[in-house]
Amino acid sequence: MVVIECPYCDEDIEMDDDASGLFDCPYCDQEFEWGTDEEEEEEEYIPARNRTSKTPKSVYIDYPDNPTLRLTAGVIFSIVMGIYAVLSLFLIFGGLFVASVESDIGDATGVETGGIGIVVVLIGFVMLGIYSTGIYFGVQMAKGRFFALIVCSVVSVLSLIMTFVTWATEDGDECTKWEADPFSGWEQCVEWGSAPFPWFDVVLWTGMIAMLASLIFVPKFRSQFY
Repeated sequence: MVVIECPYCDEDIEMDDDASGLFDCPYCDQEFEWGTDEEEEEEEYIPARNRTSKTPKSVYIDYPDNPTLRLTAGVIFSIVMGIYAVLSLFLIFGGLFVASVESDIGDATGVETGGIGIVVVLIGFVMLGIYSTGIYFGVQMAKGRFFALIVCSVVSVLSLIMTFVTWATEDGDECTKWEADPFSGWEQCVEWGSAPFPWFDVVLWTGMIAMLASLIFVPKFRSQFY
């Protein structure tokens, strides 16, 4: 039983717990409504288990800003790109030296050389352009630019592929042992062998790809970029 107050005469009226509808006040004979609002609310309310939605449920997680992560990744990538850019300069100078030697041999013998030095110089300039651009995108990645993260990942994958391609297509032998000539004192190669597998480059680029992939696919890390 519940006790309610008549809205007209303010007298107390006893009602059943489940009573609803129109009732007459026994004191003033006025008609009043009771319990119908709850029924309307129950009819309008649909339990969650009975509701369907055409869109998937979205869960938004607010991750705290952690710039140290992207700064570290950007600095590491930029340093690696800078090292390879410097190495490409040595490649250019080496190609110029080879081209000069080829030119001198051609002048002395009258035989045209293959122009290997020019090819090496061109490859060096291409490498210098790629790795210099990589430094720029590494800085942008440190600032939190997502497009720079994608570009750095692509450069890392291409660098790993090129490492395998260069090693697999390399035909020339490499000097494995040097000794000084007893008469001239110059170092000369006394033993030749096939080029070793580039373990350092493979490990370097594989680690770089793993680091950048984690920044792309792990939501907590991905939230640091925009």
